[in-house]
Amino acid sequence: MHWIFLTVIICACFYDRTCAFAVNKPKVAIVVDDFGFSLVEAKKIADIDLPLTWAIIPYKSYSAKIAEMARNRGIPFIVHLPMQAYSDSDKGPFLVGVNMSYNRIRQVVRNAIWSLPGTCGLNNHRGSRATSDRRVMTAVIDEIAAEGLLFLDSRTSSNSVAFEVARKAGVPSARNRVFLDGDPDINVMKNRFAQLKKIAKKNGGAVGICHVRENTIIFLESIYKSAHPDVEFVTVPEYLENYPLGIEEE
Repeated sequence: MHWIFLTVIICACFYDRTCAFAVNKPKVAIVVDDFGFSLVEAKKIADIDLPLTWAIIPYKSYSAKIAEMARNRGIPFIVHLPMQAYSDSDKGPFLVGVNMSYNRIRQVVRNAIWSLPGTCGLNNHRGSRATSDRRVMTAVIDEIAAEGLLFLDSRTSSNSVAFEVARKAGVPSARNRVFLDGDPDINVMKNRFAQLKKIAKKNGGAVGICHVRENTIIFLESIYKSAHPDVEFVTVPEYLENYPLGIEEE
């Protein structure tokens, strides 16, 4: 039922807005990863009057409280689900691993989603190995589809098949184009943000990812205080109203 409801809403928005999208400002959606460890930092980010999408790691000390904060403030959030990286052993710090069965992966994804009521979707935390495995991502995406949610490929690997699998399954999906704060220097972040805007102008829209970090909060505040008349900031759900199945990229 949730899947049908979300699909109807997104499809309706898609058909209403597609024709006008080309003459509108390019859309920029910024996702903030790694919520769950600090209520103080979550409150600081919540006070920034900029459309953002929060990605909350499940089962951390403050995951549930931060999800509640987001719900109360009308901030969309997604489950930031740990997945196996190439650097992980079989017992690495992940919830979804390549040696898990199809049913076990779906159960893990389902439990994580249910642990954060109100989530609108899911993206991967780390996961370079898991997102490069089509069998694994098929199980992940099948569960996301069953829950009627969206998916964001964090693109922690150039070999990721996650976005492709989600598109083929008809799941509203997008993929990260730029990690904005891989370097803590704010000037570097501004340069990467300029790169994200350039991509958005070329394609009509783009998604970028940053993290819950002290300098990143300063960076996000600077974006809010600066004029950016050449783009429109949107949340990921708003972004997908225009591109329910993402943007085909060269």
